[in-house]
Amino acid sequence: MQIKATRDFVRQRAQVLDKARSPERFEDVMDSLNVRARRTVGPPAPAWDCRVHWHDAERRFAARLEETAPGQTLLLSLASDLADAAVTLDFHDLPEGGCRVIATADITAHKVLARLALQSLRLVRGKGEDRLTRLIAALCRP
Repeated sequence: MQIKATRDFVRQRAQVLDKARSPERFEDVMDSLNVRARRTVGPPAPAWDCRVHWHDAERRFAARLEETAPGQTLLLSLASDLADAAVTLDFHDLPEGGCRVIATADITAHKVLARLALQSLRLVRGKGEDRLTRLIAALCRP
């Protein structure tokens, strides 16, 4: 399943990108989502061992953030036994001086529970895009 979302910021691309690539910002965002993220690798390509309580069980997943195109693209990779996701964040300058972030999430479900969760995102139009937009906003906020 693929989900796309876009968010515009009034700050310069370098400022927005700097916040998005920050390991501390990722950890703050995960904490706000009740996900425990323990950093296992530091910059320039930080990685985390993450845990979340979902559907009456603790679920573990690995996260990794890397800059695939310097100053332009970040890739957030998430992997678990339930599903894998690759979230690509592309940063573009806007003519009026701001920055546009275009996110594309490619999600592959491995288990029935994950397939059902993805199906519910498909049924409620815009639900997946809204969640991805909120993730972009949280990662890139000042």
